[in-house]
Amino acid sequence: MNRSQLTVMDILHTLLSHIVIILLAGAVVGASAWAYTTYKIPKMYRTSVTFYAQSKANQQPEDVNSSGLTTNRQLASTYSYVLRSNLVMKEAAARLEELGVKAPGGGSYGYGALKGMTDVTTTNTEIFTATFSSSDKENLQIIANTIAEAGAAKIQEIVGGEAKILDAAEQPGAPYSPDVEANTVTGVAIGLLIAAAIIVIRALTDTTVWSEEDLSKQYNIPILGSVPQLTAQDKQNTAKE
Repeated sequence: MNRSQLTVMDILHTLLSHIVIILLAGAVVGASAWAYTTYKIPKMYRTSVTFYAQSKANQQPEDVNSSGLTTNRQLASTYSYVLRSNLVMKEAAARLEELGVKAPGGGSYGYGALKGMTDVTTTNTEIFTATFSSSDKENLQIIANTIAEAGAAKIQEIVGGEAKILDAAEQPGAPYSPDVEANTVTGVAIGLLIAAAIIVIRALTDTTVWSEEDLSKQYNIPILGSVPQLTAQDKQNTAKE
């Protein structure tokens, strides 16, 4: 029969009658999401270095006036660009190789990899911050400080100003990514939704007549009688009679 006329109550009843299957699907997908996030997705760590931008003309305390502060703020943007330049990253890569710092794969860090883990943000102040993200928790602190020192030296060499390191990078703690809890909850939700959707679709496309109620809903005609479904015990009782 045509099941497209199912009401909301019919759908709710169908879902409730399959609640165990739905919950099981949510648990299975959620557990899979947890396992994949925990064991397959690399853990990412983060640390940062904070700089103070100062122009060559304002390196003396008595020269730091309103005009000097404005100049320093403008320089922060320039310095941040220099910090992420290939020139600085190549210098940092060379220093890391001298220090014997190896990438997780065993090779040396290339300047492209170092640039990819570096992000610089500026504000409307003389302060700018470089944030470094990597799965290499053991070496991330030294990588960040090496890039920062190479950047500060190149800024002074090229621009003539100074980028003072206010806060050096620290050893990262817990990973910031992936979010195991969020991924697990998302997995549970996806499992529940997929199972519920499959059950509803099967109910809507099911053409089997399951009861007298199905016939009355579809055809709106009186039912004169029905043939009961006999069990094996019923058949035995009938034969004895």
